[in-house]
Amino acid sequence: MVGIKNNKQAQHTKKVLQENVLQLLQKKSLSSITVTEVCQKAHVNRTTFYRYFDDIYMCVDKIESEFLDGLNMPKEISPGKALQRLLEGFYANPQISNLVFIEGETKLLEKMHNSMEHGSQHLEPMTGYQETYIMLGMQGIMKRWVKNGMPETPEELTNIIIRVAFADDLQKLRSSFF
Repeated sequence: MVGIKNNKQAQHTKKVLQENVLQLLQKKSLSSITVTEVCQKAHVNRTTFYRYFDDIYMCVDKIESEFLDGLNMPKEISPGKALQRLLEGFYANPQISNLVFIEGETKLLEKMHNSMEHGSQHLEPMTGYQETYIMLGMQGIMKRWVKNGMPETPEELTNIIIRVAFADDLQKLRSSFF
């Protein structure tokens, strides 16, 4: 017997639903997208949608999880390589990169942060604060990159982020701050 997960038609239908949600997200906020709207665009009935997802939020959560899983990040990878692989994923899937703008409604940034932070729980509190600060700065740079149409390559942006996050020339900025 073929289950939903192994059925090619079911996989195709699920993908079509996800693609239509991503298309709608380019025009509307997540909270304003309805299941009926997605189903009309995908030419399926609501029962079909609910066979795969509980709601629109679950659909987006699955899109995010599948995207991150598709990056095939090894457990032992440097933060710089992980960042570059993530940016390459966004570069190859611009529709998914739009999910970084949906703060509070999706968990993509949180999932990215958790995957990059996983091995740092042993750090001292101050270092933990610094890491959080750096992660949020990286996320801000990624948002700007996506919003500007990804003009830099993933490798270039990785180098920019590393230079900004860890550069000693931040001392100049610090001294002008105080």
